[in-house]
Amino acid sequence: MQDHGRSPRPPGGGGRGGPGRPPPGRRPISPRSPLEGRQLWRIGDWGGASEQIGRQWETLGARCLQALIGVERPGPDGGVYLPKRALVLQAEPELAAQVQANGKSHADAILIGIQDGRSVLEPVDFKWTLETANPRQVGAEVLGELLTEPPPLLATRLGEALADLPAPEEPIYHDGIFLAPDHAENRAQLAPAGSLDQAWAFLCPIDAAEFFPPLPGWDVALALARSDGAFLGTVESSERYYRLGAGVLGALRRLQSSVFDEALPSVDGPSLMAQTRRERRLTTIGEVVAYFDRALNARAEVVDRLREVERGAYPYGRFREDLTARGHSTGPAGGSGGSSSDRRWSRLYGSIMKELAGEIRAEGRQLRTRGANDVTVLAELDGQRARWLARGRALLDQRLACRTDPE
Repeated sequence: MQDHGRSPRPPGGGGRGGPGRPPPGRRPISPRSPLEGRQLWRIGDWGGASEQIGRQWETLGARCLQALIGVERPGPDGGVYLPKRALVLQAEPELAAQVQANGKSHADAILIGIQDGRSVLEPVDFKWTLETANPRQVGAEVLGELLTEPPPLLATRLGEALADLPAPEEPIYHDGIFLAPDHAENRAQLAPAGSLDQAWAFLCPIDAAEFFPPLPGWDVALALARSDGAFLGTVESSERYYRLGAGVLGALRRLQSSVFDEALPSVDGPSLMAQTRRERRLTTIGEVVAYFDRALNARAEVVDRLREVERGAYPYGRFREDLTARGHSTGPAGGSGGSSSDRRWSRLYGSIMKELAGEIRAEGRQLRTRGANDVTVLAELDGQRARWLARGRALLDQRLACRTDPE
């Protein structure tokens, strides 16, 4: 049974970053660019800052969720209900994997409680920032869709959690909440001019000194804060410098690697940043960020060139011609029918190109050992197109020889 107790605030109600906000631009960063808002997020994501913050909040948010257990909350039909326990999907890796593979939208946890002789299920999603919160994600309807033919382990864990509660076979699905940290941006989202009604969120106090130090890049963040003379005593200031520090660390790791490398190297972030600042005479943090932005843009052009070399090694049109020459029907090029045969050939081509790209990159790493830079190596690899074409055809023949399914 579903209970729809709330309506989301209409879009466009003055909320910052709400629906209709245009995506951020990708103009080069100058030394005088304001390092705030989406610009700050863009910098942080050079080093995966948003992902790291999100994971940390999932861990600490699960602990915060326990504060809601045993405390009456708004429930179905305008009444109240008493949460008895919570099921956190990420707490069990196999459960999380099954729910993710299920492909349905879902929240991160489910509060489980009672109201007037009935069991109540309320979805809870952990959000670091309410700017991205969509009430539908924690709506009763989405929960009902997830629990219609749920993944086996979810059905088992939910059955165990409901076993001692009334009417466990017919729980009420109640619109849920976003569990978010109590910081200035989230308070602004819940203000009268914000984008989200207060009923859809619960803000949890957090300690910046506990939250940020375990994250990769925090040592670089501290070095940047020291150079600015900044005090990291609040969540807001700590988050700002963490995003800058994670971004600088990510940039340093990329710039210390080749585009052919399989993984980024580990580096001493503070020492390498200090060395770069001395050598490049970068006085302010704005100058540091602008330098890394230019360097990463230049590296991105080399990455694009590598992908061009990989695609040109065995073009899809040549692949289709080779299939036809081997007696296989591929249908019209660029057709929109989407037949099972088309999808099968596309998957086959994808597997060939994945292996071929791996071999091209391995050859690139070998050529790099001679002291050549990435651009020179790419030119040499591109000059070997006949070799890669022959290799692509050999991989095609190997896979066709192993095929057992009829067309």
